[in-house]
Amino acid sequence: MTMRIERLLPPAQPGRPWTVALAGGETLRVPEGTVVDFALYDGLELTEETFQELKAAAFAAGLREKAVSMLSARMLSAGQFNEKLMAKGATERQAAEIVAWALEIGLLNDAEYAKALARHYQARGYGVYKIKDELYRRQIPRRCWEEALAELEDPEEIIDAFLAKKVQDPQDRKQIKKASDALVRRGFSWRQVADGVDRLRRTL
Repeated sequence: MTMRIERLLPPAQPGRPWTVALAGGETLRVPEGTVVDFALYDGLELTEETFQELKAAAFAAGLREKAVSMLSARMLSAGQFNEKLMAKGATERQAAEIVAWALEIGLLNDAEYAKALARHYQARGYGVYKIKDELYRRQIPRRCWEEALAELEDPEEIIDAFLAKKVQDPQDRKQIKKASDALVRRGFSWRQVADGVDRLRRTL
């Protein structure tokens, strides 16, 4: 079985994929490099093996286009992005190749993503343990954690502001416990919270 190329159409803009129109109505979008590699031209008869290779190249090119769109819209870790590619039908090899490409050209950067997440969650009033949970959940490699966490501000101001807002009577144990439990749930250590309570009481 062979497939014949009816039309080979160049892109409207340089750098965009070419369109391969096949007999029977099927079309493929392939990068210019693939057009050259496969020596494509109008009327070319493709064997089944070559046709499948061309389809794989077209699929990979489409994934790269989606990669640019996805990673321009929001930051992702390499692990998250790999999962999304697999969900879109990429094989393990295709996903790994596109992730490596995205890392190489700077579309993916786990270290910068870790720093951005750490700053974001601290700004929302969370402590280091909550931030670590988010780094883990988003599949950021542990090698990126240390530098991101080292750049965080001292949490004292966050804890002090939270306690000042939530505790009307620093001598009321129920108020102190409720606020302290809430801070621990937000990712602060018991030691940090206890120090914050001491500071609150000293301000009286």
